[in-house]
Amino acid sequence: MDPRSALLVIACSSAKAPGGRPLAEFGGDAGWPQELIEARARVLAQAGADDGRLLPAWRRYTGHFYQHAGPALAEAVASGRVLIISGGYGLARADEPIARYDRPLRLADWSRGLLERTLVAEARRVGARSVVGFLATSSDYAKLFRRVDWRASGAQVVLATVEGVQDGAQARVPRALGQAFSASWREEPGDQPAGLTWEPLT
Repeated sequence: MDPRSALLVIACSSAKAPGGRPLAEFGGDAGWPQELIEARARVLAQAGADDGRLLPAWRRYTGHFYQHAGPALAEAVASGRVLIISGGYGLARADEPIARYDRPLRLADWSRGLLERTLVAEARRVGARSVVGFLATSSDYAKLFRRVDWRASGAQVVLATVEGVQDGAQARVPRALGQAFSASWREEPGDQPAGLTWEPLT
């Protein structure tokens, strides 16, 4: 599976960088469906979002995954094929400007089918031949990814998860997934972390 022809799906993090720039300094419209835009507004109103200062999503999030994905994440973002499942935004393209907020993904915040349809639409928009999720196996992020009807995307879909982590899973799992992301992007299988599993969904 060529990572450069794949849509790479990752999760947001609770740790976030402060600050940013006003919306006026960012150009363009992400072009998301109106239904998602309206749902975002409702969720962000409950999440204490500071929309006066924005950062590209991949720079806003600073958790263990983002620290350990390293330069590979920056390279992948430049390809335009990284999508983030976000507690505040539902879905955000990695280079999309977002505010700082405080809310994990809660599937009940989003109408059933909205994020699923949008994930498929995004895979089709970028012409992805494959979709790879790097998501903690028992999280709502992975639950959402698994329940998508991926057949409409026409892509090969795989979920990368990390098994067998007991103590310190909240730090160790995203760290390992970040390492797996980096190794996959650089096509260096020998650097994959212990416990990594690949779950085919199509």
